[in-house]
Amino acid sequence: MEFKPKKEYVCKLLSDEGVKFVIPEYQRPYRWGIDECETLWNDILEVFGDGENISEYFLGSIVAYQNDKNELEIIDGQQRITTFTLFFRAFYEHFQSERANVKTSYLEGFGKCIWEYDLDHGLDYSKSHLSSRVITDCDNIILNELLNKEINLENLQKSNSRYAKNFNFFYDKLLEFKTTRPLQWEMLCKMFLSKTLFTLIVICDSQESAMTIFNTLNSRGLPLSNADILKGYIYKRVSYKNEFANEWKELEAKIDESNNIKNLDFLFLQFMHVIRAENKDFDTTTHSVLNFFTKSDKKVYYGAIDN
Repeated sequence: MEFKPKKEYVCKLLSDEGVKFVIPEYQRPYRWGIDECETLWNDILEVFGDGENISEYFLGSIVAYQNDKNELEIIDGQQRITTFTLFFRAFYEHFQSERANVKTSYLEGFGKCIWEYDLDHGLDYSKSHLSSRVITDCDNIILNELLNKEINLENLQKSNSRYAKNFNFFYDKLLEFKTTRPLQWEMLCKMFLSKTLFTLIVICDSQESAMTIFNTLNSRGLPLSNADILKGYIYKRVSYKNEFANEWKELEAKIDESNNIKNLDFLFLQFMHVIRAENKDFDTTTHSVLNFFTKSDKKVYYGAIDN
């Protein structure tokens, strides 16, 4: 398995010409909430200190697979890279609303982290660096709105989407910072554009390797649930990948709207009990859901899935 690790500043990583980050079908949805964003913000303030002698802020690793379309499929790190895209969008919105009184370099700098850019035409607001193939239709509407040049802050304040809530959180925190610490506002911007970095690890040989790594990695902040791991496990083995990914998204959307089923892990637990009953498995031993679906007789439950 071939790896290409390199240290990259976040701004450069997100603004490289032609770079396209994709959240692939086998990933889990975006899960970070206000708690994780609050932790990130507090970490940033601690590193920033009084704005003097700011050290580099290391955000962890991004593991990606370069597919045949020259896209980088995010295997590990999508929560962080998505969150930083929302963070940069909040920065951009502050500069956008103050355009007459702001340095063009900051507006352009944060814009490059979100959208493609060329010297002749500037920012291309129709081409963002980040897209998701696992996002639900409702969330996709919100994400697309956030990735437009112009956004409606009032509408976003009313949204229940994680994307909108996290954007609103960062927008409000930045507003508070530049109001209470105006002399340090520009230094905070410089920190984001020149002091925050990831280690990018690109896997070059195959998507199979990417899937193997995905199924063994936990996110730095949020461990993979049984359903997250099983999704990747099943996706890797079925031939109808697009149909499976779309059906999984529909299932997640229905569970989000349901008052009876709390999450996909609960659904898999009930599914396991049904399969065991249909196959007259009356063993009273407590089974692990993950072990049952990954180590038991594959013909039993794949037949059920196909049906």
